[in-house]
Amino acid sequence: METPILHPIRYVALQTGLKPYLIRTWEVRYDVVCPKRTGNNRRLYSDDDVKRLKLLKMAVDCGHAISSVVPLGNQELQALVAQARNDRQGPEAIGSTASSGPRDMTQHVTAHAVESALARIIQLDPHGLEGVLSEAAVELPRQAFLQSVIVPLFARIGALWRSGELKIVNEHMASAIVRSMLWDMLRSIEISETAPRIVVATPVGHWHELGALIAALSASESGWRSLYFGPNLPSEEIGYAVKKCEAAALGLSIGHCLKDSTLPSELLRIRRSVGHRMPIYIGGEGVVFVRQTAAKIKAVVVDDLTAFRDQLERFMRDVPDGS
Repeated sequence: METPILHPIRYVALQTGLKPYLIRTWEVRYDVVCPKRTGNNRRLYSDDDVKRLKLLKMAVDCGHAISSVVPLGNQELQALVAQARNDRQGPEAIGSTASSGPRDMTQHVTAHAVESALARIIQLDPHGLEGVLSEAAVELPRQAFLQSVIVPLFARIGALWRSGELKIVNEHMASAIVRSMLWDMLRSIEISETAPRIVVATPVGHWHELGALIAALSASESGWRSLYFGPNLPSEEIGYAVKKCEAAALGLSIGHCLKDSTLPSELLRIRRSVGHRMPIYIGGEGVVFVRQTAAKIKAVVVDDLTAFRDQLERFMRDVPDGS
């Protein structure tokens, strides 16, 4: 009997068009495939795994939620994809919302989730808010949930608070619910012990930690072992964490847009503390005030989660065990 050929995750990503982080997410959350593991815990996929992942991607590209197509067998998936393609080629599909594609459907889901969540926040309804966000977290890929629901939701909250249309108690309620949810998500992600480690922190004086939690989750979804130790960390504490945990990178979240005159010097101290070779990624609303300092310390400024994820995956391509 011939030994079946097994493929690393990078090969699977090229064959299927799926990002490695999404393949891992589908495995953990939906058991779409069950890859074998090498002695150092690297994923290895069979040809059947690759075939199924291709079919699932085609079904999702046709507008179906991954949660709804996972229970289907391969023949059922093929029939579903064929039917969707036939429907789109028919004259009645021209200009219809049914042919708008998965991107439009995802935008509809995320927009509805943001508006529904905001309504619950205004009503001071924590249970309702948790229900809306939990439903969106199940329906959407993790990165879409973070990038297209949580981030814009808190942008709306901030704008309403600044205009006087929302009270502090509303913002505190929303932050408490989302913080708890993000912590639970972060703890539930299974990451290989051999995965590269990233310490995520907010500098001293910066107490807003949702951005850091979102960044830590995003890094974990991209195959990193995220280590988050809370907000408001002085440079020496950040440096200690990076060295103690043998981190391969450092992520800093600048969580508010008020100018902080002490932040540039603090970033210089952080660079000295972690060493000149340590990759540093900086993001958040307040990054606009430290772009020059970021360039000076050779840190990478990331304007959103997509840019952050792209930087981390570029780093992973140079790491021997990227699975």
